[in-house]
Amino acid sequence: MEFIKYTKARSKAGNDKDKVYIVKEMAERYVVLEDETGKIVKKNRKHIQFIK
Repeated sequence: MEFIKYTKARSKAGNDKDKVYIVKEMAERYVVLEDETGKIVKKNRKHIQFIK
């Protein structure tokens, strides 16, 4: 799936596994995500799955 800003993504690894985020921006290796409370999280691109 092609990256689109404000797309939903699910965490596949870490202590926040299966948590849904909104994609804010994407770098080469990392993705900046925001959860429902507004907290910003930076995760490795291979540890997230985009949701249609």
